[in-house]
Amino acid sequence: SGTFILNLNQGSLQNWAAGGEQNTLGINGIFNYAVNYRNGKNTWDNYFDLALGFQNATSFGRFRKTDDRIDITSKYGRQVSNKWYATILTNFNSQALAGYDYTKGTKISNFLTPGKLLLSLGMDYRPNDNFSVFISPATTRWIFKKDPDFYNVNAFGVPALKKSYNEIGAYITAKYSKPITAWATYTGRLDLFTNYKRNPQNVDVLFNNLLVMKFNKWLGTSVSLDVLYDDDVIAKTQLKEILGIGLTLKL
Repeated sequence: SGTFILNLNQGSLQNWAAGGEQNTLGINGIFNYAVNYRNGKNTWDNYFDLALGFQNATSFGRFRKTDDRIDITSKYGRQVSNKWYATILTNFNSQALAGYDYTKGTKISNFLTPGKLLLSLGMDYRPNDNFSVFISPATTRWIFKKDPDFYNVNAFGVPALKKSYNEIGAYITAKYSKPITAWATYTGRLDLFTNYKRNPQNVDVLFNNLLVMKFNKWLGTSVSLDVLYDDDVIAKTQLKEILGIGLTLKL
């Protein structure tokens, strides 16, 4: 089950005294999907969180990226008690296209730059179908920096002259999804990771929030809010918020 969202916006001005962009066009898509399997005491859960968005305006001269996310999680669990599962979890996180600081015109990211691959052994607590918490003191994570433009610089926690860096640490991820009303659903996820090998006091934080409100079978509005902290990238809290109205399909 999941949700597919496609939002479009367009604007045009001609001889408009108040001023503004002559032409604007924006598109943003979100694919949030889960595939879960259970057989006896065995479970296999897979989560796909994909997003891509662009905005164009007359002054830009070309489309600019506003959203880009590839986040895939797969975990296998074996039930050991009523609510606890011994679990192995893997997560892949990156983006599809190059990203730019448009104020400076410089490239700041690309596919697998950064990219993160995480492998973790731990326990998964599932009190109900809407909520789960995975806890692991034994996690390994690889950070990739594959774009050759970044090879000679220290970026994303990967040293210069290297394309990857391995971390070992502790990892916690909590996931919550629940219909608030008959027409509104909230999905949230919180990830915490500390690297034993370097600055373990600086905990990486990823907090994703998605609220989907349906007007009818096809039309709805969505609000996504992402909070990110990773001092290897930037020692500040990163925020991204997107509000859209458009095609919203419950899958």
